[in-house]
Amino acid sequence: MQSTLRKSKVIAFAASVLVTGAAFAQAPSAPAATAQAGYGVKIGKFFSEQEKKAARKVFSQKYAKAAQCPEGLTQKGKTCASPWDQRYWAVGQALQPAVKVYALPEPVVATLPAAPKGYEYVRAADDILLIASGSKLVVDMIEHIAS
Repeated sequence: MQSTLRKSKVIAFAASVLVTGAAFAQAPSAPAATAQAGYGVKIGKFFSEQEKKAARKVFSQKYAKAAQCPEGLTQKGKTCASPWDQRYWAVGQALQPAVKVYALPEPVVATLPAAPKGYEYVRAADDILLIASGSKLVVDMIEHIAS
């Protein structure tokens, strides 16, 4: 009888610990979209809409009716476009070593704010990326600059 009583107390105690623990436990949260990449640069929040529009405009004017597309883009009709149907990079993830990147034309760089110390602008297909120089973390991007 004492054994049964002791088991009941242990079970009751264990149940109360589980219930109390569950009340205080928090599910792990995913990184916020405004997480900081360092030096005050917020992931996914570096470029303003105005800067995105200006960069797209300058790039498309430069290559709108170009006889030859810049390296990494292909001729599709009368415009230059990405040779891929999908991206192999994303904001908040490191750029894969297999992804070939290119320098931006000077007129496009002139429309953008200076890259923060430790970061650089590159172009991958038809996207402009702001990446951390060492880790190659994609901090922000301007999508579809050629279209």
